[in-house]
Amino acid sequence: MATPSKSKPKSAAAAKALPAARSVASQADIHQSVYDAIVEHRLLPGTKLSEERVAELFAVSRTQVRGALQRLATEQLVTLIPNRGAFVTTPSAEEAHDVLAVRRTLEPAAVERLIERIAAGKAPTAVKQLRALVKREQQAHVRGDRRQSVRLSGDFHVLLAELSGSSILARLMRELTPLTCLAILTFEAPTAVACPNDEHALLIDAIEAGDVAGASAMMVEHLNHIENALKLDAQTVAEVDLADVLFG
Repeated sequence: MATPSKSKPKSAAAAKALPAARSVASQADIHQSVYDAIVEHRLLPGTKLSEERVAELFAVSRTQVRGALQRLATEQLVTLIPNRGAFVTTPSAEEAHDVLAVRRTLEPAAVERLIERIAAGKAPTAVKQLRALVKREQQAHVRGDRRQSVRLSGDFHVLLAELSGSSILARLMRELTPLTCLAILTFEAPTAVACPNDEHALLIDAIEAGDVAGASAMMVEHLNHIENALKLDAQTVAEVDLADVLFG
């Protein structure tokens, strides 16, 4: 694991954000904030999540923070180190490869199930929903909104799994999405896109055409492109300010 970064002093933006965070927050709120910061590429691997600092930001007790951090640790998004604290997980090269390998097994199955559901008339709006999401993703990319574009990129894969009709596939994709983000942030330049341009749109075309073999192969190739973009012989870790990340 890379050496955890130290927290910086509060910035002006952070100071402005703090009053908004003073509303009552639950463990679920804390968990969701960290999850969102990871999938939007704001919270970097190796960042220390100090119980005291997080409790201050959310105006809650350290006990509540500890519960949220333990849940995140169960999901492998946070690593708890005895006598040192909680850190955003920094995956190894092998773990990054494993995440993409699992996705190459699951997502073609989700594509096949979705095409079958569409053909059976059980998902009449699926293609429309996917195209609407990709349009928002492309618009975010055009206006340079990286946070939104990477979030929507991950949402595309989760939505596809949800539309497949399998609650298990959907749950697994919700778990794998932030793990993929940690792999990208650890082994790829922070300015790189989460998914190659236009591949989502092309995949929808194959799904709409009912081409099971073609769509499945396209999904595997799509995931290969993501993995091939990773620099598995190097790690990228930078300092961040928790207030800016969680409330900025």
